[in-house]
Amino acid sequence: MTTAAIHILPEQLVNQIAAGEVVERPASVVKELLENAIDAQASRIVLEVEEAGKKLIRVSDDGAGIPADQAPLALASHATSKIGSRDDLEGITSLGFRGEALASIASVADVRLLTRTADALEATEVTVSGGRADAPRPASGPVGTTVEVRNLFRYVPVRRKFLKTDATEMGHITDQAARIALAYPAVHLTVTHNGRSVYQLPPSESVRERVGAFFGGDLAASLIEVTSEEPGGRLWGLVGPPHVDRATSVMQYLFINGRYVRDRGLLHALREAYRGLLEGRRQPVAFLFLTIPPERVDVNVHPTKIEVRLRDAHLLYGQVLATVRERLLGPGLTPSLPAPAAAGAGEPAARTAAEAESAEAASDRDERVRRAMADFLHSPAAANQRRLPLAGKTALQGGFARKADSDAHRGAPATSPVRVQPARWALRPGTSDRSRLGETAPHGEAFDEAAPGSRAIQIHNTYLVAETEDGILIVDQHALHERVLFEEIMKRLEAGPLQSQRLLMPVTVALSDREMAAVEAYRESLGRLGLEVEPLGPRDVGIQAFPSLLERGDPEGTLRDFLAWVQAVDSPPTPRQVLEELAHVAACHAAVKAGDPLKTEEIEALLAHREAAHMAATCPHGRPTALILRKTDLEKQFGRDYAAGSKAAATDEILPY
Repeated sequence: MTTAAIHILPEQLVNQIAAGEVVERPASVVKELLENAIDAQASRIVLEVEEAGKKLIRVSDDGAGIPADQAPLALASHATSKIGSRDDLEGITSLGFRGEALASIASVADVRLLTRTADALEATEVTVSGGRADAPRPASGPVGTTVEVRNLFRYVPVRRKFLKTDATEMGHITDQAARIALAYPAVHLTVTHNGRSVYQLPPSESVRERVGAFFGGDLAASLIEVTSEEPGGRLWGLVGPPHVDRATSVMQYLFINGRYVRDRGLLHALREAYRGLLEGRRQPVAFLFLTIPPERVDVNVHPTKIEVRLRDAHLLYGQVLATVRERLLGPGLTPSLPAPAAAGAGEPAARTAAEAESAEAASDRDERVRRAMADFLHSPAAANQRRLPLAGKTALQGGFARKADSDAHRGAPATSPVRVQPARWALRPGTSDRSRLGETAPHGEAFDEAAPGSRAIQIHNTYLVAETEDGILIVDQHALHERVLFEEIMKRLEAGPLQSQRLLMPVTVALSDREMAAVEAYRESLGRLGLEVEPLGPRDVGIQAFPSLLERGDPEGTLRDFLAWVQAVDSPPTPRQVLEELAHVAACHAAVKAGDPLKTEEIEALLAHREAAHMAATCPHGRPTALILRKTDLEKQFGRDYAAGSKAAATDEILPY
């Protein structure tokens, strides 16, 4: 076997290898071209794409332009005007600086550069095909720069095979546009796709307006402003209240000196600020902007420049955590209840005729809704649809007002921290002998009616505690209910589509472009779950129907969490994975929550269905549904080790009780 000789690679091949890091998909090209336009001090940028960037990406700006004699260098490898020495790396203020993006793009596509400076009488045009540049030539054109990228990956066709559908790739492109639009709201940004206008964003000083344009006005209106200035830097941003959380971190935008970055430490500080305010692994929504001295941040970490190193990372971590946390716990954000009306109080004297008419109309509407629901629930279709345990809406579905109403209904004081609900369920005798203190209850342990005197109680409106023949069973009501619903949904999905129920009023949901693409891609799977989604506009959908067996469910939350999962997976999911995730998010939203008081019959129904739930020892997230404390373990904890006591008596030893 002979060893191949070491040789210098051709420049074209070197650039194509470098393109593998810089140009991953059309959105990567868009990112580099938009950043170049911002560095050129452009006040207006037009992004035009065809076939999601596979056929054409054109970025035009009104920036400073490039002098005619330097235009060919703009497409050469390691050529840049943004740094000149090693010292410049210590304080980079531009978005680009490596001088390899345009050369890498030109090595895998056909590129045309048209540029003109303000003092030039004519523009200069340079074209590159497969890394080979033609001589520059005069052309007509406005002040600024236009870069056209055609036939992306024409010269490395294997890369084209890994591109996704046009809808998916366009979603990634608009995500890059959103990052620029959020960081530079004063820039007029226009985005078109196949000749159709996608975004027309005039100059604005309001980041909130830009958030509304990309993610919906309802989300933008709900965001809370945060701001602080510390020795480490200045922080400003918009964060979402806990109730607008998401299943993944896709809605967390962090900018440092105008650059979109992903920093583990600062994003961890953001999540820590929401500790105790979000349920489980839910993620907050945030748009944070940090301004710090350029010399205290190193952006020369990765060719994509999305990773950075911070010299004052600990100071910035504390600043993000403290600023967001204090704002979330500050005045005006704590839920409060309206004061109850005094018994027998009449209508306010100042009530106008218009207000009275509006109230009467609202009352009539509510009555019609109640009648429609009653008619449906008494219809043959509803009667034939078997319900899941606790699938129907209870009077206490989360929320402080419903909780107080439930207390009044039961006759318990509204401030009572523990509610005891007697129920006669226990484990079969002998089944818990296999478990130890603190272990999860093994699969297959069923509940039977126990002997007189045994009972189950609810404590802290979160846990169910049942007496067993050999100890105590402690059940997490949300985890168990989620597992029961998940198994039942999967069983029905495998048999065929779930029966859906038309909603009285469609639920309108504002989505991003990537989410809209996912809706189109998985419309059939959503329909199989019984979730009927119809487009209402470019970035709005209406949920028309929802599974009838999940009346407790949250249609919008179920849809958003599924779409977040689709965007987060690294590779296209299998049909089975899609069904399991749909069942997972639907079960999570429909299950009773920690803090929901349960009636006696609800406790009994939940415990009774535990046997039917496969792998009932954990919820779909992997958390245990139940723990078992053996009676012998309790006796040891209290010094009631009778077996040891008998032995001690035989040896004349005295042991404490």
